[in-house]
Amino acid sequence: MPGGKLMRLVVQCALLVVAVPIVSLLMQAISLQWPFPSLLPPVVSIDHAVALLWNNPRLLGAVTASLAIALMTTAFTLLLAFPAAKALGVYKFPGSEAIKLFTLLPIMVPTATVTMGLHSAMIRTGLAGTFLGVAIVHTVFALPYALRILMHVFELVGERHEQQAAMLGAHGGRVFCTITLPLVMPGALSAATMSFIISFSQYITTFMIGGGRIITLPLYLVPHVQGGEWHVASVYSLVFVVTTLAALTLMQYLVRRYYRETYFLSP
Repeated sequence: MPGGKLMRLVVQCALLVVAVPIVSLLMQAISLQWPFPSLLPPVVSIDHAVALLWNNPRLLGAVTASLAIALMTTAFTLLLAFPAAKALGVYKFPGSEAIKLFTLLPIMVPTATVTMGLHSAMIRTGLAGTFLGVAIVHTVFALPYALRILMHVFELVGERHEQQAAMLGAHGGRVFCTITLPLVMPGALSAATMSFIISFSQYITTFMIGGGRIITLPLYLVPHVQGGEWHVASVYSLVFVVTTLAALTLMQYLVRRYYRETYFLSP
């Protein structure tokens, strides 16, 4: 099979895998009944779904809390991952390989185990039950992914361009803004996207650290799933998907616009 046809087949299969769950979720959200083994729901109406969204003021609070925590987590993750990724990706020093492995521990150890240890620290510091405490714990789980992404980017980019700019008299801040940041921006955007998604979808960590006082969208969604309320859960799942896609699309648009105007369209 020619390479072009094979690639199209792979893309079509990937689109199918993504589309089928979304379509099924949409049909479940607008169906009042969907008995087995019917392929399509016999009764379809959006009135109930609209009523669930319109008459639920707590839903907006959960979405707002999820967005706020996810944005805080993304900012914390990038602030920590940037210098660490450059050090591990560019420089070689004794113990660097061990540190790279050590950074993966939060995702190698079960989430509940790590969260229980962090919960104790949050209680002692007075951050349990706060947005800041939840964002800090989310950062622990998002950091390994962002660090790996940026570390490989720095390995490819190196620091030769920065050294040349410094030799021409550019100070550290200018080197970072005009050389380092443009070079690693695609990787930074990927790391930010991954951090946002990880934080936005956290359930057990938010529940344990938030203590039930911080209600995010996953905490609002999961009880309906556990209770077998599939129609309600499907409606809220669509809110989850749409909110995530909208936030990520806006973030990527703003970053790419700034990136393009600042570094490519300036005279």
